[in-house]
Amino acid sequence: MMDRNSVIGFILLSLLVVGYLYYNQQAQEKYLRFKAQQDSLAKAQATVPADSLSHLTDTTASQADSLAAWPAIAHQGVERLDTINNGVLQIVFSSKGAVPKQVILNHYQTYTGKPLMLKGNPYDQLSLLIPATNAVPLQTSALYFQLDTIQQLADHDYLIRYRLPLNSSHQYLEYEYRIHPNDYRIDWQIRLVGMDQYIPAADQQIQLLWQVQANHQEKDITVERRDLQLYFKASVNGHSDIDYFSFIKTQQKDFNQPLQWISLREEFFNVSIIHTNGTFAGGEVQGQLPEHEADIVGQMQAVLKLPYTHQSEVSYHLQLLYSPNDYALLKSYHIGIENIIPLGYGIYAFVKYINKWIILPVFLLLGKWIGDWGIVIILLTIVIRLLISPLTYKSYLSQAKMKVLKPELDELRKKYKDDQQKFAMEQMKLFRMAGVSPLGGCVPALLQIPIFFALYSLFMSAIQLRQQHFLWVKDLSTYDSILNLPFKIPLYGDHVSLLTLLMTLTSLVMAFYNKNNMAAAGNAGGQEMAFMKYMPFILPIFFLGFFNSLAAGLTLYYLVSNIITILVSNKKLTMPTKCCV
Repeated sequence: MMDRNSVIGFILLSLLVVGYLYYNQQAQEKYLRFKAQQDSLAKAQATVPADSLSHLTDTTASQADSLAAWPAIAHQGVERLDTINNGVLQIVFSSKGAVPKQVILNHYQTYTGKPLMLKGNPYDQLSLLIPATNAVPLQTSALYFQLDTIQQLADHDYLIRYRLPLNSSHQYLEYEYRIHPNDYRIDWQIRLVGMDQYIPAADQQIQLLWQVQANHQEKDITVERRDLQLYFKASVNGHSDIDYFSFIKTQQKDFNQPLQWISLREEFFNVSIIHTNGTFAGGEVQGQLPEHEADIVGQMQAVLKLPYTHQSEVSYHLQLLYSPNDYALLKSYHIGIENIIPLGYGIYAFVKYINKWIILPVFLLLGKWIGDWGIVIILLTIVIRLLISPLTYKSYLSQAKMKVLKPELDELRKKYKDDQQKFAMEQMKLFRMAGVSPLGGCVPALLQIPIFFALYSLFMSAIQLRQQHFLWVKDLSTYDSILNLPFKIPLYGDHVSLLTLLMTLTSLVMAFYNKNNMAAAGNAGGQEMAFMKYMPFILPIFFLGFFNSLAAGLTLYYLVSNIITILVSNKKLTMPTKCCV
Protein backbone atom coordinates (compact mmCIF):
# COMPACT_ATOMS: atom_id res chain seq x y z
CA MET A 1 0.00 0.00 0.00
CA MET A 2 0.94 3.62 -0.28
CA ASP A 3 1.69 5.86 2.69
CA ARG A 4 -0.32 9.04 3.19
CA ASN A 5 2.11 11.34 1.35
CA SER A 6 2.36 8.99 -1.62
CA VAL A 7 -1.43 8.78 -1.83
CA ILE A 8 -1.85 12.56 -1.81
CA GLY A 9 0.94 12.98 -4.35
CA PHE A 10 -0.60 10.32 -6.58
CA ILE A 11 -3.96 12.07 -6.43
CA LEU A 12 -2.44 15.47 -7.25
CA LEU A 13 -0.52 14.13 -10.25
CA SER A 14 -3.59 12.28 -11.49
CA LEU A 15 -5.69 15.42 -11.15
CA LEU A 16 -3.16 17.40 -13.21
CA VAL A 17 -3.34 14.92 -16.06
CA VAL A 18 -7.12 14.55 -15.85
CA GLY A 19 -7.49 18.33 -15.62
CA TYR A 20 -5.47 18.79 -18.78
CA LEU A 21 -7.52 16.25 -20.68
CA TYR A 22 -10.72 17.78 -19.34
CA TYR A 23 -9.56 21.27 -20.37
CA ASN A 24 -8.93 20.11 -23.93
CA GLN A 25 -12.25 18.26 -24.07
CA GLN A 26 -14.13 21.48 -23.32
CA ALA A 27 -13.77 22.68 -26.91
CA GLN A 28 -15.48 19.55 -28.17
CA GLU A 29 -18.27 19.88 -25.60
CA LYS A 30 -18.77 23.53 -26.60
CA TYR A 31 -18.92 22.40 -30.19
CA LEU A 32 -21.61 19.83 -29.36
CA ARG A 33 -23.64 22.47 -27.54
CA PHE A 34 -23.19 24.81 -30.49
CA LYS A 35 -24.29 22.00 -32.82
CA ALA A 36 -27.45 21.42 -30.81
CA GLN A 37 -28.20 25.14 -30.87
CA GLN A 38 -27.61 25.33 -34.63
CA ASP A 39 -29.83 22.30 -35.25
CA SER A 40 -32.58 23.93 -33.22
CA LEU A 41 -32.26 27.19 -35.15
CA ALA A 42 -32.23 25.31 -38.44
CA LYS A 43 -35.54 23.71 -37.62
CA ALA A 44 -37.06 27.01 -36.53
CA GLN A 45 -35.77 28.89 -39.58
CA ALA A 46 -35.91 26.24 -42.28
CA THR A 47 -36.62 28.85 -44.96
CA VAL A 48 -33.48 30.91 -44.21
CA PRO A 49 -30.47 30.02 -46.43
CA ALA A 50 -27.74 28.39 -44.37
CA ASP A 51 -24.96 30.22 -46.15
CA SER A 52 -26.32 33.66 -45.39
CA LEU A 53 -23.49 35.89 -44.22
CA SER A 54 -24.79 39.00 -45.90
CA HIS A 55 -24.55 41.59 -43.16
CA LEU A 56 -20.87 42.25 -43.82
CA THR A 57 -21.60 43.66 -47.28
CA ASP A 58 -24.34 46.00 -48.41
CA THR A 59 -26.70 44.18 -50.75
CA THR A 60 -29.52 46.72 -50.74
CA ALA A 61 -28.87 47.57 -54.39
CA SER A 62 -28.01 45.33 -57.28
CA GLN A 63 -24.54 44.83 -58.66
CA ALA A 64 -25.84 46.01 -62.01
CA ASP A 65 -26.58 49.45 -60.54
CA SER A 66 -23.05 49.64 -59.22
CA LEU A 67 -21.61 48.62 -62.59
CA ALA A 68 -23.62 51.27 -64.33
CA ALA A 69 -21.93 53.91 -62.23
CA TRP A 70 -18.56 53.02 -63.76
CA PRO A 71 -17.74 53.90 -67.36
CA ALA A 72 -16.30 51.42 -69.83
CA ILE A 73 -16.12 48.49 -67.45
CA ALA A 74 -16.32 45.10 -69.16
CA HIS A 75 -19.03 43.46 -67.08
CA GLN A 76 -19.81 41.00 -69.82
CA GLY A 77 -17.41 38.53 -71.33
CA VAL A 78 -16.18 34.98 -71.54
CA GLU A 79 -14.28 33.51 -68.60
CA ARG A 80 -10.73 32.45 -69.39
CA LEU A 81 -8.94 29.90 -67.18
CA ASP A 82 -5.15 29.54 -66.95
CA THR A 83 -3.39 26.89 -64.86
CA ILE A 84 0.02 27.29 -63.23
CA ASN A 85 1.82 24.47 -61.42
CA ASN A 86 4.84 25.50 -59.35
CA GLY A 87 5.56 22.03 -57.96
CA VAL A 88 3.62 22.27 -54.70
CA LEU A 89 0.54 24.15 -55.86
CA GLN A 90 -1.72 23.81 -58.87
CA ILE A 91 -3.42 27.18 -59.32
CA VAL A 92 -6.24 27.88 -61.75
CA PHE A 93 -6.61 31.61 -62.44
CA SER A 94 -9.84 33.06 -63.82
CA SER A 95 -10.22 36.22 -65.85
CA LYS A 96 -13.56 36.76 -64.09
CA GLY A 97 -12.48 38.61 -60.99
CA ALA A 98 -8.82 38.02 -61.94
CA VAL A 99 -8.16 35.83 -58.89
CA PRO A 100 -7.25 32.20 -58.24
CA LYS A 101 -10.39 30.15 -58.79
CA GLN A 102 -8.94 26.85 -57.62
CA VAL A 103 -5.89 25.88 -55.56
CA ILE A 104 -4.83 22.24 -55.10
CA LEU A 105 -1.93 21.06 -52.94
CA ASN A 106 0.02 18.56 -55.04
CA HIS A 107 1.63 16.56 -52.25
CA TYR A 108 -1.47 15.99 -50.12
CA GLN A 109 -4.76 14.15 -50.39
CA THR A 110 -7.97 14.06 -48.41
CA TYR A 111 -8.69 11.18 -46.05
CA THR A 112 -10.62 9.47 -48.85
CA GLY A 113 -7.76 9.86 -51.35
CA LYS A 114 -9.13 12.80 -53.38
CA PRO A 115 -7.02 15.83 -54.40
CA LEU A 116 -6.74 18.27 -51.50
CA MET A 117 -8.32 21.55 -52.58
CA LEU A 118 -7.99 24.67 -50.41
CA LYS A 119 -9.88 26.90 -52.85
CA GLY A 120 -12.44 26.06 -55.49
CA ASN A 121 -15.87 26.01 -53.87
CA PRO A 122 -18.73 28.16 -55.16
CA TYR A 123 -18.70 29.92 -51.79
CA ASP A 124 -15.03 30.96 -52.07
CA GLN A 125 -14.55 34.55 -53.14
CA LEU A 126 -11.80 37.15 -53.28
CA SER A 127 -12.91 40.60 -54.37
CA LEU A 128 -12.18 44.27 -53.94
CA LEU A 129 -15.11 46.37 -52.75
CA ILE A 130 -14.44 49.74 -54.35
CA PRO A 131 -16.57 52.71 -53.23
CA ALA A 132 -18.85 54.14 -55.87
CA THR A 133 -20.87 57.33 -56.14
CA ASN A 134 -24.15 55.54 -55.49
CA ALA A 135 -22.77 54.23 -52.14
CA VAL A 136 -22.91 50.62 -53.37
CA PRO A 137 -19.36 49.15 -53.45
CA LEU A 138 -18.27 47.70 -56.75
CA GLN A 139 -17.36 44.02 -56.40
CA THR A 140 -14.52 43.19 -58.77
CA SER A 141 -15.30 39.46 -58.59
CA ALA A 142 -18.18 40.07 -61.04
CA LEU A 143 -15.99 41.83 -63.64
CA TYR A 144 -14.14 40.35 -66.60
CA PHE A 145 -10.50 41.39 -66.65
CA GLN A 146 -8.21 41.23 -69.66
CA LEU A 147 -5.20 38.94 -69.50
CA ASP A 148 -2.21 41.23 -70.03
CA THR A 149 0.60 38.68 -69.75
CA ILE A 150 1.36 35.18 -68.56
CA GLN A 151 4.93 33.90 -68.71
CA GLN A 152 7.70 32.01 -66.94
CA LEU A 153 10.64 34.25 -66.13
CA ALA A 154 14.35 33.48 -66.24
CA ASP A 155 14.41 32.74 -62.50
CA HIS A 156 11.61 30.18 -63.08
CA ASP A 157 9.02 32.40 -61.42
CA TYR A 158 5.62 32.59 -63.09
CA LEU A 159 4.17 36.01 -63.80
CA ILE A 160 0.51 36.58 -64.61
CA ARG A 161 -1.05 40.02 -64.98
CA TYR A 162 -4.67 41.07 -65.46
CA ARG A 163 -5.94 44.53 -66.26
CA LEU A 164 -9.36 46.15 -66.12
CA PRO A 165 -9.25 49.29 -68.30
CA LEU A 166 -11.44 52.33 -67.67
CA ASN A 167 -11.88 55.30 -70.03
CA SER A 168 -8.25 55.57 -71.11
CA SER A 169 -4.97 53.71 -71.05
CA HIS A 170 -3.99 55.76 -68.00
CA GLN A 171 -6.97 54.61 -65.97
CA TYR A 172 -7.16 50.98 -64.95
CA LEU A 173 -7.22 48.40 -62.16
CA GLU A 174 -4.40 45.88 -62.36
CA TYR A 175 -3.68 42.61 -60.56
CA GLU A 176 -0.20 41.13 -60.89
CA TYR A 177 0.69 37.71 -59.47
CA ARG A 178 4.13 36.20 -59.04
CA ILE A 179 4.40 32.50 -58.22
CA HIS A 180 7.75 31.13 -57.06
CA PRO A 181 8.82 27.51 -57.62
CA ASN A 182 7.87 25.16 -54.76
CA ASP A 183 6.43 28.01 -52.71
CA TYR A 184 3.03 27.98 -51.04
CA ARG A 185 2.81 31.78 -51.23
CA ILE A 186 1.40 33.78 -54.15
CA ASP A 187 2.61 37.38 -54.39
CA TRP A 188 -0.28 39.65 -55.31
CA GLN A 189 0.18 43.29 -56.28
CA ILE A 190 -2.92 45.48 -56.69
CA ARG A 191 -2.56 48.74 -58.61
CA LEU A 192 -5.24 51.40 -58.95
CA VAL A 193 -4.12 53.85 -61.64
CA GLY A 194 -6.11 57.00 -62.39
CA MET A 195 -9.09 55.78 -60.39
CA ASP A 196 -9.12 58.58 -57.85
CA GLN A 197 -11.70 60.52 -59.88
CA TYR A 198 -14.16 57.63 -59.67
CA ILE A 199 -13.83 57.03 -55.94
CA PRO A 200 -15.71 59.59 -53.80
CA ALA A 201 -13.37 62.00 -52.03
CA ALA A 202 -14.93 61.22 -48.66
CA ASP A 203 -13.88 57.57 -48.88
CA GLN A 204 -10.49 56.94 -47.34
CA GLN A 205 -10.40 53.20 -47.83
CA ILE A 206 -11.33 50.34 -50.09
CA GLN A 207 -12.24 46.91 -48.82
CA LEU A 208 -11.14 43.37 -49.57
CA LEU A 209 -13.89 40.76 -49.38
CA TRP A 210 -12.52 37.32 -48.53
CA GLN A 211 -14.76 34.25 -48.32
CA VAL A 212 -13.36 30.81 -47.52
CA GLN A 213 -15.02 27.44 -47.14
CA ALA A 214 -13.22 24.71 -45.21
CA ASN A 215 -14.06 21.26 -46.57
CA HIS A 216 -14.24 17.94 -44.77
CA GLN A 217 -10.93 16.27 -45.63
CA GLU A 218 -9.82 14.48 -42.45
CA LYS A 219 -11.17 11.40 -40.66
CA ASP A 220 -13.25 13.10 -37.96
CA ILE A 221 -15.29 16.15 -38.95
CA THR A 222 -16.07 16.83 -35.28
CA VAL A 223 -12.36 17.39 -34.63
CA GLU A 224 -12.09 19.49 -37.81
CA ARG A 225 -14.86 21.81 -36.65
CA ARG A 226 -13.39 22.00 -33.18
CA ASP A 227 -9.98 22.97 -34.62
CA LEU A 228 -11.28 25.52 -37.15
CA GLN A 229 -9.83 28.76 -35.81
CA LEU A 230 -9.03 32.24 -37.08
CA TYR A 231 -5.58 33.57 -36.20
CA PHE A 232 -4.43 37.14 -36.77
CA LYS A 233 -1.41 39.31 -36.13
CA ALA A 234 -2.44 42.73 -34.90
CA SER A 235 -0.51 45.86 -34.01
CA VAL A 236 -1.50 47.10 -30.56
CA ASN A 237 0.18 50.26 -29.21
CA GLY A 238 3.12 49.71 -31.52
CA HIS A 239 3.59 46.07 -30.50
CA SER A 240 2.66 43.02 -32.56
CA ASP A 241 0.29 40.57 -30.95
CA ILE A 242 -0.84 37.20 -32.33
CA ASP A 243 -4.25 36.03 -31.19
CA TYR A 244 -6.99 33.66 -32.30
CA PHE A 245 -10.57 32.59 -31.72
CA SER A 246 -12.68 29.57 -32.55
CA PHE A 247 -15.94 29.78 -34.48
CA ILE A 248 -17.49 27.48 -31.88
CA LYS A 249 -17.30 30.28 -29.33
CA THR A 250 -17.17 33.38 -31.56
CA GLN A 251 -19.16 33.77 -34.76
CA GLN A 252 -18.44 37.45 -35.33
CA LYS A 253 -15.54 39.75 -34.51
CA ASP A 254 -14.63 43.34 -35.37
CA PHE A 255 -11.00 44.40 -35.71
CA ASN A 256 -10.31 48.01 -34.75
CA GLN A 257 -6.53 47.66 -34.90
CA PRO A 258 -4.12 47.29 -37.84
CA LEU A 259 -3.59 43.71 -39.03
CA GLN A 260 -0.49 42.34 -40.73
CA TRP A 261 -2.01 38.98 -41.58
CA ILE A 262 -5.10 36.90 -41.00
CA SER A 263 -5.21 33.11 -41.26
CA LEU A 264 -8.01 30.57 -41.29
CA ARG A 265 -6.43 27.54 -39.63
CA GLU A 266 -7.90 24.13 -40.36
CA GLU A 267 -6.79 20.97 -38.59
CA PHE A 268 -3.67 20.51 -40.76
CA PHE A 269 -3.80 23.33 -43.34
CA ASN A 270 -4.37 27.06 -43.53
CA VAL A 271 -5.53 29.73 -45.95
CA SER A 272 -4.07 33.15 -45.17
CA ILE A 273 -3.77 36.70 -46.47
CA ILE A 274 -0.63 38.67 -45.64
CA HIS A 275 -0.02 42.40 -46.09
CA THR A 276 3.69 42.64 -46.97
CA ASN A 277 4.29 46.40 -47.23
CA GLY A 278 1.89 47.72 -44.63
CA THR A 279 -1.14 46.65 -42.65
CA PHE A 280 -4.85 46.27 -43.09
CA ALA A 281 -6.68 49.08 -41.31
CA GLY A 282 -8.89 46.66 -39.41
CA GLY A 283 -11.95 44.81 -40.60
CA GLU A 284 -14.61 42.36 -39.49
CA VAL A 285 -15.15 38.62 -39.68
CA GLN A 286 -18.12 36.33 -39.47
CA GLY A 287 -18.09 32.54 -39.48
CA GLN A 288 -20.47 29.62 -39.26
CA LEU A 289 -20.40 25.84 -38.97
CA PRO A 290 -23.15 24.58 -41.31
CA GLU A 291 -24.23 21.39 -39.55
CA HIS A 292 -26.68 20.42 -42.29
CA GLU A 293 -23.77 19.98 -44.73
CA ALA A 294 -21.90 16.70 -44.26
CA ASP A 295 -18.88 17.80 -46.34
CA ILE A 296 -18.46 21.37 -45.09
CA VAL A 297 -16.46 22.04 -41.93
CA GLY A 298 -17.13 25.77 -41.81
CA GLN A 299 -17.45 29.01 -43.76
CA MET A 300 -15.86 32.36 -43.08
CA GLN A 301 -16.41 35.79 -44.55
CA ALA A 302 -14.03 38.67 -43.83
CA VAL A 303 -13.98 42.28 -44.94
CA LEU A 304 -10.50 43.78 -44.58
CA LYS A 305 -9.88 47.52 -44.89
CA LEU A 306 -7.15 48.90 -47.16
CA PRO A 307 -6.21 52.57 -46.58
CA TYR A 308 -6.76 54.61 -49.72
CA THR A 309 -5.09 57.90 -50.57
CA HIS A 310 -6.56 59.86 -53.46
CA GLN A 311 -3.48 59.79 -55.66
CA SER A 312 -3.05 59.03 -59.33
CA GLU A 313 -1.60 55.61 -58.46
CA VAL A 314 -2.15 53.54 -55.36
CA SER A 315 -0.72 50.04 -54.90
CA TYR A 316 -0.94 47.25 -52.33
CA HIS A 317 1.42 44.31 -51.92
CA LEU A 318 -0.26 41.23 -50.51
CA GLN A 319 0.43 37.50 -50.35
CA LEU A 320 -2.02 34.63 -50.57
CA LEU A 321 -0.90 31.57 -48.59
CA TYR A 322 -2.30 28.08 -49.19
CA SER A 323 -0.17 25.91 -47.00
CA PRO A 324 0.19 22.87 -44.75
CA ASN A 325 0.58 23.64 -41.06
CA ASP A 326 4.26 22.72 -41.09
CA TYR A 327 6.09 24.51 -38.25
CA ALA A 328 9.49 24.72 -39.95
CA LEU A 329 7.94 25.89 -43.22
CA LEU A 330 5.81 28.61 -41.64
CA LYS A 331 8.66 29.76 -39.40
CA SER A 332 10.82 30.30 -42.50
CA TYR A 333 8.47 33.14 -43.54
CA HIS A 334 9.59 35.20 -40.50
CA ILE A 335 6.20 36.78 -39.78
CA GLY A 336 5.21 34.70 -36.76
CA ILE A 337 2.60 32.70 -38.65
CA GLU A 338 4.04 29.44 -37.27
CA ASN A 339 2.16 30.33 -34.08
CA ILE A 340 -1.06 29.11 -35.67
CA ILE A 341 0.17 25.59 -34.80
CA PRO A 342 -0.97 24.88 -31.21
CA LEU A 343 2.20 23.52 -29.59
CA GLY A 344 0.85 24.59 -26.21
CA TYR A 345 -1.89 27.04 -25.32
CA GLY A 346 -4.29 28.12 -22.60
CA ILE A 347 -3.23 27.40 -19.03
CA TYR A 348 -0.60 25.00 -20.40
CA ALA A 349 0.98 27.50 -22.81
CA PHE A 350 4.36 27.02 -21.12
CA VAL A 351 4.82 23.63 -22.81
CA LYS A 352 5.18 25.28 -26.22
CA TYR A 353 8.76 26.16 -25.21
CA ILE A 354 9.47 22.52 -24.40
CA ASN A 355 8.15 21.62 -27.84
CA LYS A 356 9.95 24.40 -29.72
CA TRP A 357 13.34 23.99 -28.04
CA ILE A 358 13.56 20.28 -27.23
CA ILE A 359 10.94 17.82 -28.46
CA LEU A 360 10.09 19.27 -31.88
CA PRO A 361 13.75 19.65 -33.04
CA VAL A 362 14.49 16.04 -32.04
CA PHE A 363 11.24 14.87 -33.66
CA LEU A 364 12.01 16.63 -36.95
CA LEU A 365 15.67 15.53 -36.93
CA LEU A 366 14.70 11.90 -36.49
CA GLY A 367 12.07 12.29 -39.20
CA LYS A 368 14.72 13.66 -41.56
CA TRP A 369 16.88 10.56 -41.05
CA ILE A 370 14.11 7.96 -40.92
CA GLY A 371 11.20 7.65 -43.32
CA ASP A 372 8.87 5.73 -40.99
CA TRP A 373 7.20 8.08 -38.51
CA GLY A 374 6.10 5.18 -36.31
CA ILE A 375 9.78 4.30 -35.83
CA VAL A 376 10.47 8.01 -35.21
CA ILE A 377 7.96 8.01 -32.33
CA ILE A 378 9.56 4.88 -30.84
CA LEU A 379 13.02 6.46 -31.06
CA LEU A 380 11.70 9.73 -29.62
CA THR A 381 10.32 7.77 -26.68
CA ILE A 382 13.73 6.21 -26.07
CA VAL A 383 15.44 9.62 -26.35
CA ILE A 384 13.08 11.17 -23.78
CA ARG A 385 13.54 8.23 -21.42
CA LEU A 386 17.31 8.57 -21.76
CA LEU A 387 17.12 12.29 -21.03
CA ILE A 388 15.29 11.71 -17.75
CA SER A 389 17.25 8.53 -16.91
CA PRO A 390 19.69 10.26 -14.49
CA LEU A 391 16.76 11.39 -12.37
CA THR A 392 15.08 8.01 -12.75
CA TYR A 393 18.27 6.24 -11.67
CA LYS A 394 18.46 8.38 -8.54
CA SER A 395 14.88 7.50 -7.71
CA TYR A 396 15.63 3.79 -8.21
CA LEU A 397 18.70 4.09 -5.98
CA SER A 398 16.72 5.95 -3.34
CA GLN A 399 14.04 3.25 -3.42
CA ALA A 400 16.65 0.50 -3.02
CA LYS A 401 17.99 2.23 0.07
CA MET A 402 14.46 2.48 1.37
CA LYS A 403 14.17 -1.30 1.14
CA VAL A 404 17.39 -1.71 3.13
CA LEU A 405 16.04 0.64 5.79
CA LYS A 406 12.71 -1.22 6.03
CA PRO A 407 13.53 -3.15 9.25
CA GLU A 408 14.67 0.01 11.02
CA LEU A 409 11.62 1.91 9.82
CA ASP A 410 9.40 -0.88 11.12
CA GLU A 411 11.10 -0.63 14.50
CA LEU A 412 10.62 3.14 14.59
CA ARG A 413 6.99 2.77 13.55
CA LYS A 414 6.40 0.27 16.33
CA LYS A 415 8.30 2.36 18.89
CA TYR A 416 6.49 5.63 18.09
CA LYS A 417 3.12 4.26 16.98
CA ASP A 418 1.35 6.69 19.31
CA ASP A 419 3.48 9.71 18.39
CA GLN A 420 3.46 10.35 14.65
CA GLN A 421 5.34 13.64 14.98
CA LYS A 422 8.21 11.96 16.83
CA PHE A 423 8.19 9.11 14.29
CA ALA A 424 8.48 11.61 11.42
CA MET A 425 11.44 13.33 13.08
CA GLU A 426 13.27 10.05 13.70
CA GLN A 427 12.49 8.86 10.19
CA MET A 428 13.99 12.00 8.66
CA LYS A 429 17.06 11.59 10.86
CA LEU A 430 17.47 8.03 9.61
CA PHE A 431 17.05 9.17 5.99
CA ARG A 432 19.81 11.80 6.40
CA MET A 433 22.18 9.28 7.92
CA ALA A 434 21.57 6.83 5.06
CA GLY A 435 21.69 9.51 2.34
CA VAL A 436 18.11 8.87 1.27
CA SER A 437 16.02 11.67 -0.22
CA PRO A 438 12.28 11.37 0.44
CA LEU A 439 11.81 13.40 -2.74
CA GLY A 440 13.85 10.97 -4.84
CA GLY A 441 10.81 9.41 -6.48
CA CYS A 442 8.97 12.70 -6.97
CA VAL A 443 11.08 14.48 -9.57
CA PRO A 444 10.70 11.90 -12.39
CA ALA A 445 6.95 11.74 -11.73
CA LEU A 446 6.59 15.53 -11.84
CA LEU A 447 8.78 15.72 -14.94
CA GLN A 448 6.33 13.47 -16.79
CA ILE A 449 3.55 16.07 -16.45
CA PRO A 450 4.96 18.82 -18.73
CA ILE A 451 6.25 16.12 -21.10
CA PHE A 452 2.72 14.73 -21.35
CA PHE A 453 1.29 18.18 -22.05
CA ALA A 454 3.94 18.89 -24.69
CA LEU A 455 3.52 15.56 -26.48
CA TYR A 456 -0.27 15.88 -26.45
CA SER A 457 -0.01 19.28 -28.19
CA LEU A 458 2.63 18.08 -30.66
CA PHE A 459 1.06 14.80 -31.77
CA MET A 460 -2.42 16.26 -32.10
CA SER A 461 -1.18 18.93 -34.56
CA ALA A 462 1.90 17.45 -36.29
CA ILE A 463 1.18 17.29 -40.02
CA GLN A 464 4.17 14.93 -40.36
CA LEU A 465 1.98 12.19 -38.85
CA ARG A 466 -0.96 12.86 -41.16
CA GLN A 467 -1.86 9.72 -43.18
CA GLN A 468 1.36 8.00 -42.05
CA HIS A 469 0.95 4.22 -41.70
CA PHE A 470 2.53 2.09 -38.99
CA LEU A 471 1.71 -1.59 -38.50
CA TRP A 472 -2.11 -1.74 -38.54
CA VAL A 473 -2.47 2.02 -37.97
CA LYS A 474 -3.52 3.82 -41.16
CA ASP A 475 -3.06 7.37 -39.87
CA LEU A 476 -0.87 8.29 -36.89
CA SER A 477 -2.49 11.74 -36.64
CA THR A 478 -5.86 10.32 -35.62
CA TYR A 479 -7.16 7.33 -33.69
CA ASP A 480 -6.74 3.78 -34.96
CA SER A 481 -9.91 1.71 -35.17
CA ILE A 482 -10.11 -2.06 -35.37
CA LEU A 483 -13.87 -2.09 -34.79
CA ASN A 484 -16.53 0.51 -35.53
CA LEU A 485 -19.49 0.22 -33.18
CA PRO A 486 -23.09 0.81 -34.34
CA PHE A 487 -23.64 2.90 -31.21
CA LYS A 488 -21.73 5.39 -29.09
CA ILE A 489 -20.58 4.52 -25.58
CA PRO A 490 -20.52 7.55 -23.23
CA LEU A 491 -16.96 8.66 -22.35
CA TYR A 492 -15.57 6.08 -24.80
CA GLY A 493 -16.84 6.58 -28.36
CA ASP A 494 -18.16 4.56 -31.26
CA HIS A 495 -14.98 2.67 -32.13
CA VAL A 496 -12.31 0.48 -30.55
CA SER A 497 -8.67 1.56 -30.67
CA LEU A 498 -6.25 -1.36 -30.43
CA LEU A 499 -3.34 0.91 -29.47
CA THR A 500 -5.39 2.30 -26.59
CA LEU A 501 -6.28 -1.22 -25.43
CA LEU A 502 -2.61 -2.23 -25.48
CA MET A 503 -1.60 0.94 -23.64
CA THR A 504 -4.25 0.26 -21.00
CA LEU A 505 -3.08 -3.34 -20.61
CA THR A 506 0.56 -2.31 -20.13
CA SER A 507 -0.53 0.39 -17.66
CA LEU A 508 -2.32 -2.27 -15.62
CA VAL A 509 0.83 -4.43 -15.68
CA MET A 510 2.80 -1.42 -14.43
CA ALA A 511 0.24 -0.88 -11.68
CA PHE A 512 0.75 -4.51 -10.64
CA TYR A 513 4.51 -4.01 -10.47
CA ASN A 514 4.00 -0.78 -8.55
CA LYS A 515 1.85 -2.54 -6.00
CA ASN A 516 4.44 -5.26 -5.46
CA ASN A 517 7.29 -2.73 -5.23
CA MET A 518 5.43 -0.61 -2.70
CA ALA A 519 4.67 -3.66 -0.60
CA ALA A 520 8.33 -4.70 -0.74
CA ALA A 521 9.41 -1.21 0.33
CA GLY A 522 7.06 -1.35 3.30
CA ASN A 523 5.12 1.80 2.51
CA ALA A 524 2.16 0.85 4.63
CA GLY A 525 -0.36 3.46 5.61
CA GLY A 526 -3.36 3.52 7.87
CA GLN A 527 -6.34 1.33 7.29
CA GLU A 528 -8.37 4.34 6.30
CA MET A 529 -6.17 4.62 3.19
CA ALA A 530 -6.36 0.96 2.25
CA PHE A 531 -8.87 1.62 -0.52
CA MET A 532 -6.27 3.70 -2.34
CA LYS A 533 -4.32 0.57 -3.25
CA TYR A 534 -6.80 0.12 -6.09
CA MET A 535 -6.25 3.61 -7.53
CA PRO A 536 -3.31 2.62 -9.80
CA PHE A 537 -5.66 0.09 -11.43
CA ILE A 538 -8.57 2.52 -11.79
CA LEU A 539 -6.66 5.30 -13.56
CA PRO A 540 -5.68 3.23 -16.67
CA ILE A 541 -9.34 2.26 -17.13
CA PHE A 542 -10.27 5.91 -16.78
CA PHE A 543 -7.72 6.90 -19.46
CA LEU A 544 -9.09 4.22 -21.77
CA GLY A 545 -11.94 6.55 -22.71
CA PHE A 546 -9.73 9.62 -23.17
CA PHE A 547 -7.05 8.01 -25.34
CA ASN A 548 -9.55 6.09 -27.48
CA SER A 549 -10.15 9.16 -29.68
CA LEU A 550 -6.71 10.78 -29.48
CA ALA A 551 -3.96 10.67 -32.09
CA ALA A 552 -2.49 7.19 -32.51
CA GLY A 553 1.00 8.73 -32.38
CA LEU A 554 0.42 9.89 -28.80
CA THR A 555 -0.95 6.51 -27.74
CA LEU A 556 2.00 4.75 -29.40
CA TYR A 557 4.41 6.90 -27.40
CA TYR A 558 2.85 5.89 -24.08
CA LEU A 559 2.60 2.26 -25.11
CA VAL A 560 6.34 2.17 -25.88
CA SER A 561 7.11 4.08 -22.67
CA ASN A 562 5.10 1.55 -20.66
CA ILE A 563 6.92 -1.36 -22.31
CA ILE A 564 10.28 0.21 -21.43
CA THR A 565 9.19 0.59 -17.82
CA ILE A 566 8.03 -3.04 -17.65
CA LEU A 567 11.33 -4.24 -19.12
CA VAL A 568 13.24 -2.18 -16.58
CA SER A 569 11.09 -3.65 -13.81
CA ASN A 570 11.92 -7.16 -15.04
CA LYS A 571 15.59 -6.25 -14.61
CA LYS A 572 14.85 -5.89 -10.89
CA LEU A 573 14.84 -2.09 -11.04
CA THR A 574 12.00 -1.00 -8.84
CA MET A 575 9.53 1.72 -9.64
CA PRO A 576 9.72 4.95 -7.58
CA THR A 577 7.09 5.01 -4.88
CA LYS A 578 7.77 8.13 -2.85
CA CYS A 579 6.41 11.43 -3.97
CA CYS A 580 6.27 14.92 -2.63
CA VAL A 581 3.29 17.13 -1.88
